[in-house]
Amino acid sequence: MNIAILGYNSLGKNVYNVLENKKNNIFRDYDINIKYILIDEDIHSFNPVFTTDYNIILEDNDINLIIETYESNESFNLIKRALNYSKHVITSSYDAISLHYVELEALAIDMHVKLLFNSTVGGSSLIINSLLKYSSFNDINKIEAILDENINDILTRMTNDNISLNDGIEPNKYYDFSCEQQAKKLSILTMIAFNSTVNIDEIYKCNIKDLKEDIILIANLLGCKVKLLASAYLSNYMINAMIEPVLVKNTDILSNVSNNEILIKYYGKEIKEQSIISNNSVESKTNAIIFDLELALNDYRQKFMPKNSHICNGNRHYEARYLIKTKIMNDYFKEITEKNLDKLILTKPILGEELNIHKNEIEFYARIID
Repeated sequence: MNIAILGYNSLGKNVYNVLENKKNNIFRDYDINIKYILIDEDIHSFNPVFTTDYNIILEDNDINLIIETYESNESFNLIKRALNYSKHVITSSYDAISLHYVELEALAIDMHVKLLFNSTVGGSSLIINSLLKYSSFNDINKIEAILDENINDILTRMTNDNISLNDGIEPNKYYDFSCEQQAKKLSILTMIAFNSTVNIDEIYKCNIKDLKEDIILIANLLGCKVKLLASAYLSNYMINAMIEPVLVKNTDILSNVSNNEILIKYYGKEIKEQSIISNNSVESKTNAIIFDLELALNDYRQKFMPKNSHICNGNRHYEARYLIKTKIMNDYFKEITEKNLDKLILTKPILGEELNIHKNEIEFYARIID
């Protein structure tokens, strides 16, 4: 099989090195040849397989499969053009899959090629493959995930080392404080698990930028930890999907996901609970890409297309208890208070839409995972 790799970033380099150095061990029964690597024009190192011309790759009939590693705004167009030229595609772009999966998969089916994307969420956890295998008969109705390893690392160090949020930020790391990347990854998980498309803009998002040490201290006194959780719940053909701070008990597996780890767990009718801990490292993503390559070589037929378009309510119809730090204690907060902790309150169960109405009166909150 002749392969082209799109991108010579850290992921593209690692995929190339693994395939070049280990292909005889990993793929002993197959002839794997990397014929091209698409590079940006500002890369000045030399390798005979380098090219800056994507058309050369597309028009080469010997190229069977393309591995796309850019994870950029250009990924969608790169993938679409490859499929149009009847090339199998493996991509790590959660952006392209979350926003354009239906269009791309329909094109892959029409062109009789494969679109594989295990590396988009969860890396070597292979959560995508697991969901594709089991969601059709397992009636999955809940997903909970820690998807940003860098934010999880900050929260771990705030808890263990008593540092502030700002002190925990490292200049060479990216932190998804907007929750946009996590929303895209959650939409992929939800699409497969619930067999339904989800509009990313309908996923409720609340970041941890206003988290202070006093919240961490109270959480510790309550036997809990603060985490940033991406979650989706299916009930009566409606989806509640949100990314927000939560308070989890120290006995919960979510509480024990530390530093640069991520966790994805889902709940179903037959398989009650499945949890997978992994990370988003380059090596982890590379492992998922190698797994996808093995699927392609073994003629794996993945033709998943979401059948439903369930309404997504964000957090509006989800009822939960909250730890809230108010800006001012007004009559509403007094009414919903279950326990007063000075400037913090533990609430009775309330709907998310109530929380949203009073959001400007709240300095910080965390949903309580009971």
